[in-house]
Amino acid sequence: MSTIVDPPARDGRRVRQHGLPPIGSWWPMLEHPLKRELLENLDAPLRPYIVRRILDLCDREHERLPHRTVRLDLDERAYIAGWAHELSWE
Repeated sequence: MSTIVDPPARDGRRVRQHGLPPIGSWWPMLEHPLKRELLENLDAPLRPYIVRRILDLCDREHERLPHRTVRLDLDERAYIAGWAHELSWE
């Protein structure tokens, strides 16, 4: 049996394939209007403003936005599904 380990990011923090930090570090801090926007369509590409806000929340504001479209992966969508009940839809 073999194990594949992702190499660490340059600063030691793990970075997902799309370049965003782990969702557990930014989802709880993301503002409710942005959470609602993401919940409307979890498969949609993230707007650059949302990507920038995520990086800002994780003290990575110095990083450039990814050049390609950023979408949440399956694990991130599952994580959000667990938090969806927390939001008020009033």
